[in-house]
Amino acid sequence: MVRLISINRKEFCMESLIKLNNKIGWRLIGNEIVAFNCATQEVAVFNETAAVLWPLLARGITLHDLASELLKKFGLSYMQAWHDSNVFLGELAEQHYLDDELRCIPMKTESGVVQSDGQQALLSIEMKAIELLIPFAVTFEVTYSCNENCIHCYMEHNLPSLKLHDIRHILEQLSKAGTLFVSFTGGEFFTRPDALSIIKYADELHFTIDILSNGTLITDDVAKELSIRKVRRVQVSLYGATAQTHDSVTNLSGSFNQTIVGIRRLRECGIKVEIAYPMLQHTFHERYRVRELIQSLGCIMSPSPVITPRNNGRLDTLELRITNEQLEDFLANRELSETYAGRPPFEEHKLYFGFSNLLEAAPCYSGFNTCAITPVGKVLPCNQFLVEVGDLHKQTFKQIWRNSSQLQFLRNIKISNLSCATCSLLHLCARCPGLALLEGGSMFGNSPENCRIAQVRNKLRRKEEAI
Repeated sequence: MVRLISINRKEFCMESLIKLNNKIGWRLIGNEIVAFNCATQEVAVFNETAAVLWPLLARGITLHDLASELLKKFGLSYMQAWHDSNVFLGELAEQHYLDDELRCIPMKTESGVVQSDGQQALLSIEMKAIELLIPFAVTFEVTYSCNENCIHCYMEHNLPSLKLHDIRHILEQLSKAGTLFVSFTGGEFFTRPDALSIIKYADELHFTIDILSNGTLITDDVAKELSIRKVRRVQVSLYGATAQTHDSVTNLSGSFNQTIVGIRRLRECGIKVEIAYPMLQHTFHERYRVRELIQSLGCIMSPSPVITPRNNGRLDTLELRITNEQLEDFLANRELSETYAGRPPFEEHKLYFGFSNLLEAAPCYSGFNTCAITPVGKVLPCNQFLVEVGDLHKQTFKQIWRNSSQLQFLRNIKISNLSCATCSLLHLCARCPGLALLEGGSMFGNSPENCRIAQVRNKLRRKEEAI
């Protein structure tokens, strides 16, 4: 006997249309449904039986038709099918998955649903996506254009980008490939006049949407539109706690005030905002004031000490990086550095992937469950790892993801293949192949910046052990 949920809930009218609320992004991963509730910021994994019914709920269905579908699929009696459907819908309603139950409170765990919140839940899903080679999360750079001219920016500007119909076609392909999370970025995403049309189409395809922006073009209308879509968060870049400091980085007078106004508009509409705080040598002194400002805005802080070379190969941005002393200060301050969302050190591969021999692990899992798409439709392992693995003007995404010889090559690289595989600090290293290629000239070589961070981490660890 097929039972969806074992706990009875409220009953539903047989002929009323029942539908998932419009804040649920979802995908079939393997034989289970992975769903992200953008209102509660919760992720859930629904069992195989529930997965059969999920697409019907996404379109809208009556309890009568839902029970009939169960009867047809599993050979239940009508009364049993009606009962199990009613119980299942009651569970979804209690957990705020139905369109009349959209309230931001935590969900509960019941039989038939495997769920938990935070990084551990997403991590388990990401591991499954790696195993099945599903592009679970994709970064989509949709424009080179930007209204700011940041001194550390790695992108080219004002080059032609994909048209709206091309972007829609690519999103359709990503949806079929199993992508749940899509991050729209640029350039500045909102310089595109069709930015909201892109969001609307992604919403209709059930993506969970992230947006990376400088915040200056967030109007009241934009914020309101985003609030009704499946937007998990908007990440906004902030470079200082004062207009003088921030604007000295963006080279746009008034950008600080415009960014703060944009953030407030997003928060007033109930949208989660994460503040990206790239630390530069000459702005580092405002780090604590930046944290206080971010807290006052009701946002999450995501600081980073990593400043990358430019995509065109120029290394002038490296002069902006914080000094060794500043880096040590940042990493030693747990209150600041614990929110640094950079790559995890290699030592965590043993925990996450179960490798007894760290050298057998892949140095990077971009291209296994994630990738990036450039504004002209080129596919990369990630937007920092500038190795073209396909061109969406010449092949479909599925053909590239499954058959690209470049991707196959990258997926076969082990840590043992790296020139730095014997380094004594390997366990502390969060080496990025993209940085290694850009700054060091080889995807198999070391990344000087990651080496520097590992050395500072080791220095701090020795200090802690000596206490």
